Amino acid sequence: MLDLSLPWHIGLVPIALTAWASYVLYRAVVTRDGITFASVVSILGLVAFVAALTAQFVKPFINQTLALVIAQFLGTAACFLLGKLLWSIQKAKPELPLRRRPDASVFRAMGICLSFLFVIDGLFFLFPNAGKCEHFRGYMANKCAGQEIFIGIHDLPIMIYFGVLIGVPALAALSRGIWMLIAGESDAKNSVGG
Repeated sequence: MLDLSLPWHIGLVPIALTAWASYVLYRAVVTRDGITFASVVSILGLVAFVAALTAQFVKPFINQTLALVIAQFLGTAACFLLGKLLWSIQKAKPELPLRRRPDASVFRAMGICLSFLFVIDGLFFLFPNAGKCEHFRGYMANKCAGQEIFIGIHDLPIMIYFGVLIGVPALAALSRGIWMLIAGESDAKNSVGG
């Protein structure tokens, strides 16, 4: 049976942000605006909430960090798929050069994204109990309990929510950089052999 007493595992703020994200995506689909900054942020928020909700109901018996990394990879794939869906219904499609020659800035950006992912996932691995309220007493315990009402209980679902919100953009940029390298190599081979 579903327990609706507060604090919830996923708090009121992530639920409100997900409602906003759903509205923005609905509006982007209905008006056929397609890919905008708001729709990209909405895709990210919706995917993060779905990942957290899945972690809440499935309750994986694997390591928390491994669950977070799996959620980040699946969230990145879901973001690309939803972005492709929005791109396909867009009224006016601007011409974007999807394939350009990779240079040193692409490698630098990929290194930054990869190191950012290692730092974020490493912090989640090193401090799995960082936000839990059980070690606080007095005023800090009340403050932490108030925070849990708005954000959610400091457990796996909220860790997945924030881990996907923070990690998926870096993983998406890293995937895009790898795609540019692969597409750039195949273009170079085709032009040389041509």
